[in-house]
Amino acid sequence: MQTGLAPVFNKNTEILILGSAPSVHSLEKQQYYGNQANRFWQIIFTALQIPDPKIYHKRLQVLLDHHIGLWDVYQSFERKGSMDHHFSNYKLNDFNQLLETAPIKTVIANGKTAYQEIINQQLFVEQNIYYCLSTSGANNSRADNRQKEWKQALDNSYTTFFGNDHWIKAAAFYLRYQVFVLEQQIKPYLEFDEQTNAFNNYFVTFKQKEALATIRYEAFDSKTISPDRFCVAKKARKQGIASKLLKIFETKAISQGYQFSQLTAEKQAVAFYQKNGYRIISQEFLEDGLPCVKMQKTLTI
Repeated sequence: MQTGLAPVFNKNTEILILGSAPSVHSLEKQQYYGNQANRFWQIIFTALQIPDPKIYHKRLQVLLDHHIGLWDVYQSFERKGSMDHHFSNYKLNDFNQLLETAPIKTVIANGKTAYQEIINQQLFVEQNIYYCLSTSGANNSRADNRQKEWKQALDNSYTTFFGNDHWIKAAAFYLRYQVFVLEQQIKPYLEFDEQTNAFNNYFVTFKQKEALATIRYEAFDSKTISPDRFCVAKKARKQGIASKLLKIFETKAISQGYQFSQLTAEKQAVAFYQKNGYRIISQEFLEDGLPCVKMQKTLTI
Protein backbone atom coordinates (compact mmCIF):
# COMPACT_ATOMS: atom_id res chain seq x y z
CA MET A 1 0.00 0.00 0.00
CA GLN A 2 1.15 3.53 -0.80
CA THR A 3 0.27 6.51 1.38
CA GLY A 4 -0.72 9.94 0.08
CA LEU A 5 0.52 13.38 1.09
CA ALA A 6 -0.61 15.49 4.02
CA PRO A 7 -3.25 18.12 3.25
CA VAL A 8 -2.31 21.73 2.58
CA PHE A 9 -4.75 24.17 4.20
CA ASN A 10 -5.20 26.67 7.03
CA LYS A 11 -8.06 28.29 8.92
CA ASN A 12 -8.73 30.65 6.00
CA THR A 13 -8.98 28.01 3.26
CA GLU A 14 -12.23 28.32 1.29
CA ILE A 15 -11.41 26.36 -1.89
CA LEU A 16 -10.19 22.75 -1.70
CA ILE A 17 -8.68 21.11 -4.79
CA LEU A 18 -8.87 17.32 -4.65
CA GLY A 19 -7.06 14.87 -6.89
CA SER A 20 -7.32 11.09 -6.63
CA ALA A 21 -3.82 10.29 -5.31
CA PRO A 22 -0.25 11.56 -5.87
CA SER A 23 1.62 10.23 -8.89
CA VAL A 24 4.76 8.13 -8.54
CA HIS A 25 6.90 11.23 -9.18
CA SER A 26 4.93 13.25 -6.62
CA LEU A 27 5.48 10.58 -3.97
CA GLU A 28 9.19 10.44 -4.75
CA LYS A 29 9.47 14.23 -4.38
CA GLN A 30 6.86 14.43 -1.60
CA GLN A 31 5.27 17.27 -3.55
CA TYR A 32 1.80 17.71 -4.99
CA TYR A 33 1.83 17.56 -8.79
CA GLY A 34 5.53 16.79 -8.98
CA ASN A 35 5.33 15.16 -12.41
CA GLN A 36 6.50 17.72 -14.97
CA ALA A 37 4.00 16.39 -17.52
CA ASN A 38 1.20 17.45 -15.20
CA ARG A 39 0.20 21.05 -15.97
CA PHE A 40 -1.38 21.76 -12.57
CA TRP A 41 0.88 24.60 -11.48
CA GLN A 42 0.84 26.28 -14.88
CA ILE A 43 -2.96 26.09 -15.01
CA ILE A 44 -3.43 27.42 -11.48
CA PHE A 45 -1.12 30.41 -11.80
CA THR A 46 -2.51 31.27 -15.23
CA ALA A 47 -6.03 31.20 -13.77
CA LEU A 48 -4.96 33.35 -10.83
CA GLN A 49 -3.14 35.70 -13.22
CA ILE A 50 0.00 35.86 -11.09
CA PRO A 51 3.61 34.72 -11.73
CA ASP A 52 4.57 31.16 -10.81
CA PRO A 53 7.34 31.33 -8.17
CA LYS A 54 8.49 27.84 -9.32
CA ILE A 55 9.76 26.92 -5.83
CA TYR A 56 7.43 24.38 -4.22
CA HIS A 57 7.00 25.89 -0.75
CA LYS A 58 6.43 29.32 -2.27
CA ARG A 59 3.81 27.86 -4.59
CA LEU A 60 1.97 26.42 -1.59
CA GLN A 61 2.12 29.74 0.22
CA VAL A 62 0.61 31.54 -2.76
CA LEU A 63 -2.26 29.05 -2.78
CA LEU A 64 -2.86 29.55 0.93
CA ASP A 65 -2.73 33.32 0.46
CA HIS A 66 -5.54 32.89 -2.08
CA HIS A 67 -7.52 30.68 0.34
CA ILE A 68 -6.82 27.54 -1.72
CA GLY A 69 -5.94 24.14 -0.24
CA LEU A 70 -4.76 20.81 -1.69
CA TRP A 71 -5.45 17.19 -0.87
CA ASP A 72 -6.48 13.90 -2.48
CA VAL A 73 -9.48 11.63 -1.98
CA TYR A 74 -7.34 8.54 -1.27
CA GLN A 75 -5.35 8.24 1.94
CA SER A 76 -3.73 4.90 1.03
CA PHE A 77 -3.90 2.88 -2.15
CA GLU A 78 -2.46 0.21 -4.42
CA ARG A 79 -1.84 1.22 -8.01
CA LYS A 80 0.13 0.10 -11.01
CA GLY A 81 1.87 3.18 -12.39
CA SER A 82 0.27 6.62 -12.09
CA MET A 83 -2.97 6.18 -14.05
CA ASP A 84 -6.21 6.69 -12.12
CA HIS A 85 -7.90 3.61 -13.56
CA HIS A 86 -5.09 1.40 -12.17
CA PHE A 87 -6.25 1.67 -8.52
CA SER A 88 -6.98 -1.78 -7.16
CA ASN A 89 -7.33 -1.07 -3.45
CA TYR A 90 -7.69 2.15 -1.50
CA LYS A 91 -8.87 3.92 1.64
CA LEU A 92 -10.50 7.35 1.59
CA ASN A 93 -9.16 10.32 3.52
CA ASP A 94 -11.19 11.52 6.51
CA PHE A 95 -12.25 15.09 5.74
CA ASN A 96 -14.09 15.80 8.99
CA GLN A 97 -11.23 17.55 10.79
CA LEU A 98 -10.46 19.69 7.77
CA LEU A 99 -14.10 20.77 7.48
CA GLU A 100 -14.19 21.59 11.19
CA THR A 101 -11.04 23.72 10.87
CA ALA A 102 -11.42 25.49 7.53
CA PRO A 103 -14.47 27.32 6.11
CA ILE A 104 -14.52 25.28 2.88
CA LYS A 105 -17.11 26.67 0.46
CA THR A 106 -15.95 25.11 -2.80
CA VAL A 107 -14.45 21.73 -3.71
CA ILE A 108 -12.80 21.31 -7.12
CA ALA A 109 -12.32 17.76 -8.35
CA ASN A 110 -9.13 17.46 -10.42
CA GLY A 111 -10.29 14.76 -12.80
CA LYS A 112 -13.08 12.22 -13.08
CA THR A 113 -11.86 9.70 -10.49
CA ALA A 114 -11.82 12.29 -7.72
CA TYR A 115 -15.21 13.62 -8.82
CA GLN A 116 -16.78 10.15 -8.84
CA GLU A 117 -15.61 9.46 -5.29
CA ILE A 118 -16.82 12.86 -4.06
CA ILE A 119 -20.29 12.23 -5.49
CA ASN A 120 -20.63 8.49 -4.80
CA GLN A 121 -19.40 8.78 -1.21
CA GLN A 122 -21.21 12.11 -0.61
CA LEU A 123 -18.02 13.54 0.88
CA PHE A 124 -19.11 17.19 0.74
CA VAL A 125 -22.84 17.75 1.13
CA GLU A 126 -22.78 21.46 2.00
CA GLN A 127 -20.10 22.70 -0.41
CA ASN A 128 -20.25 23.72 -4.07
CA ILE A 129 -18.59 20.96 -6.10
CA TYR A 130 -16.94 21.50 -9.47
CA TYR A 131 -15.53 18.94 -11.86
CA CYS A 132 -12.56 20.11 -13.95
CA LEU A 133 -10.63 18.24 -16.60
CA SER A 134 -7.62 16.58 -15.04
CA THR A 135 -4.40 18.58 -15.17
CA SER A 136 -2.48 15.43 -16.14
CA GLY A 137 -0.54 15.28 -19.39
CA ALA A 138 -3.21 13.02 -20.89
CA ASN A 139 -5.47 16.06 -21.31
CA ASN A 140 -2.92 18.48 -22.74
CA SER A 141 -4.61 18.27 -26.16
CA ARG A 142 -7.67 19.92 -24.54
CA ALA A 143 -5.64 22.68 -22.91
CA ASP A 144 -7.87 25.62 -23.89
CA ASN A 145 -11.10 24.09 -22.57
CA ARG A 146 -9.31 22.86 -19.48
CA GLN A 147 -7.88 26.29 -18.70
CA LYS A 148 -11.32 27.88 -19.04
CA GLU A 149 -12.89 25.33 -16.67
CA TRP A 150 -10.26 25.89 -14.00
CA LYS A 151 -10.49 29.67 -14.26
CA GLN A 152 -14.25 29.55 -13.71
CA ALA A 153 -13.98 27.12 -10.81
CA LEU A 154 -11.32 29.20 -9.06
CA ASP A 155 -13.23 32.45 -9.35
CA ASN A 156 -14.22 32.75 -5.70
CA SER A 157 -15.89 36.13 -6.18
CA TYR A 158 -18.99 34.05 -7.00
CA THR A 159 -20.75 32.06 -4.28
CA THR A 160 -23.76 29.77 -4.73
CA PHE A 161 -26.15 29.08 -1.86
CA PHE A 162 -28.76 26.32 -1.65
CA GLY A 163 -31.83 25.98 0.53
CA ASN A 164 -35.18 27.55 1.34
CA ASP A 165 -34.16 30.09 3.96
CA HIS A 166 -36.14 33.31 3.66
CA TRP A 167 -33.15 35.32 2.40
CA ILE A 168 -32.35 32.75 -0.32
CA LYS A 169 -35.96 32.71 -1.51
CA ALA A 170 -36.10 36.51 -1.38
CA ALA A 171 -33.06 36.73 -3.67
CA ALA A 172 -34.56 34.13 -6.03
CA PHE A 173 -37.91 35.95 -6.16
CA TYR A 174 -36.17 39.26 -6.81
CA LEU A 175 -34.34 37.79 -9.82
CA ARG A 176 -37.49 36.13 -11.13
CA TYR A 177 -39.41 39.40 -10.91
CA GLN A 178 -36.66 41.29 -12.73
CA VAL A 179 -36.27 38.73 -15.54
CA PHE A 180 -39.67 37.13 -16.01
CA VAL A 181 -42.08 39.91 -14.99
CA LEU A 182 -40.28 43.13 -15.95
CA GLU A 183 -38.13 41.90 -18.84
CA GLN A 184 -40.33 39.19 -20.39
CA GLN A 185 -43.66 40.78 -19.40
CA ILE A 186 -45.07 37.64 -17.76
CA LYS A 187 -47.99 38.41 -15.47
CA PRO A 188 -46.89 38.31 -11.80
CA TYR A 189 -49.71 35.92 -10.85
CA LEU A 190 -48.51 33.49 -13.53
CA GLU A 191 -44.84 33.72 -12.58
CA PHE A 192 -45.44 33.31 -8.86
CA ASP A 193 -47.62 30.21 -9.13
CA GLU A 194 -48.84 27.68 -6.58
CA GLN A 195 -45.31 26.28 -6.25
CA THR A 196 -44.10 29.60 -4.84
CA ASN A 197 -45.41 28.73 -1.38
CA ALA A 198 -44.40 25.06 -1.57
CA PHE A 199 -41.46 23.62 0.30
CA ASN A 200 -38.98 24.05 -2.54
CA ASN A 201 -35.26 24.72 -2.37
CA TYR A 202 -33.44 27.25 -4.51
CA PHE A 203 -29.92 27.78 -5.78
CA VAL A 204 -28.84 31.41 -5.92
CA THR A 205 -25.47 32.60 -7.22
CA PHE A 206 -24.12 35.83 -5.77
CA LYS A 207 -21.21 38.07 -6.62
CA GLN A 208 -20.35 39.56 -3.28
CA LYS A 209 -23.86 40.59 -2.08
CA GLU A 210 -25.53 40.86 -5.48
CA ALA A 211 -27.80 38.02 -6.64
CA LEU A 212 -27.09 37.13 -10.27
CA ALA A 213 -28.71 33.76 -11.06
CA THR A 214 -31.20 31.30 -9.61
CA ILE A 215 -32.81 27.88 -10.19
CA ARG A 216 -35.68 26.24 -8.33
CA TYR A 217 -34.85 22.66 -7.26
CA GLU A 218 -37.99 20.62 -7.84
CA ALA A 219 -38.49 16.85 -8.18
CA PHE A 220 -40.48 15.66 -11.21
CA ASP A 221 -40.57 12.05 -9.99
CA SER A 222 -38.35 9.68 -8.00
CA LYS A 223 -35.77 9.49 -10.81
CA THR A 224 -36.12 12.91 -12.41
CA ILE A 225 -35.26 16.37 -11.14
CA SER A 226 -36.63 19.50 -12.75
CA PRO A 227 -34.61 22.75 -12.92
CA ASP A 228 -37.37 25.34 -12.88
CA ARG A 229 -37.57 29.15 -12.82
CA PHE A 230 -33.97 29.33 -14.07
CA CYS A 231 -32.89 32.88 -14.80
CA VAL A 232 -29.80 35.07 -14.93
CA ALA A 233 -29.69 38.83 -14.40
CA LYS A 234 -29.27 40.70 -17.69
CA LYS A 235 -25.91 42.22 -16.69
CA ALA A 236 -24.51 38.76 -15.85
CA ARG A 237 -25.29 36.91 -19.07
CA LYS A 238 -22.73 35.45 -21.50
CA GLN A 239 -20.16 35.07 -18.72
CA GLY A 240 -20.52 31.32 -18.12
CA ILE A 241 -22.55 31.85 -14.93
CA ALA A 242 -25.62 30.01 -16.23
CA SER A 243 -23.69 26.88 -17.27
CA LYS A 244 -21.80 26.92 -13.99
CA LEU A 245 -25.00 27.11 -11.93
CA LEU A 246 -26.66 24.39 -14.01
CA LYS A 247 -23.68 22.11 -13.38
CA ILE A 248 -23.95 22.76 -9.62
CA PHE A 249 -27.65 21.90 -9.84
CA GLU A 250 -26.94 18.63 -11.69
CA THR A 251 -24.17 17.64 -9.28
CA LYS A 252 -26.58 18.06 -6.37
CA ALA A 253 -29.18 15.97 -8.17
CA ILE A 254 -26.72 13.15 -8.89
CA SER A 255 -25.64 13.09 -5.24
CA GLN A 256 -29.31 12.61 -4.27
CA GLY A 257 -29.82 9.71 -6.67
CA TYR A 258 -31.60 11.39 -9.57
CA GLN A 259 -30.90 9.93 -13.01
CA PHE A 260 -32.52 12.50 -15.29
CA SER A 261 -33.03 16.25 -15.50
CA GLN A 262 -36.15 17.43 -17.33
CA LEU A 263 -37.18 21.03 -17.93
CA THR A 264 -39.34 23.39 -19.91
CA ALA A 265 -37.18 25.62 -22.11
CA GLU A 266 -38.24 28.83 -23.78
CA LYS A 267 -37.48 28.67 -27.49
CA GLN A 268 -34.75 31.30 -27.19
CA ALA A 269 -32.94 29.15 -24.58
CA VAL A 270 -32.96 25.84 -26.49
CA ALA A 271 -29.46 26.30 -27.93
CA PHE A 272 -28.05 26.96 -24.44
CA TYR A 273 -29.52 23.75 -23.06
CA GLN A 274 -28.41 21.72 -26.08
CA LYS A 275 -24.88 22.99 -25.49
CA ASN A 276 -25.18 21.68 -21.94
CA GLY A 277 -26.29 18.19 -22.99
CA TYR A 278 -30.10 18.45 -23.13
CA ARG A 279 -32.27 17.15 -25.98
CA ILE A 280 -35.77 18.13 -27.10
CA ILE A 281 -38.45 15.57 -26.17
CA SER A 282 -41.69 17.38 -27.13
CA GLN A 283 -43.40 19.46 -29.75
CA GLU A 284 -43.41 23.22 -29.31
CA PHE A 285 -46.15 24.61 -27.05
CA LEU A 286 -47.08 27.87 -25.33
CA GLU A 287 -46.48 28.46 -21.61
CA ASP A 288 -47.38 31.82 -20.08
CA GLY A 289 -47.67 33.07 -23.67
CA LEU A 290 -44.11 32.05 -24.64
CA PRO A 291 -43.13 29.28 -27.13
CA CYS A 292 -41.47 26.41 -25.23
CA VAL A 293 -40.35 22.79 -25.54
CA LYS A 294 -39.65 20.01 -23.05
CA MET A 295 -35.99 18.96 -22.81
CA GLN A 296 -34.23 16.16 -20.95
CA LYS A 297 -30.71 15.08 -20.02
CA THR A 298 -29.37 11.82 -18.61
CA LEU A 299 -27.30 12.71 -15.55
CA THR A 300 -23.89 11.07 -15.38
CA ILE A 301 -20.78 11.60 -13.30
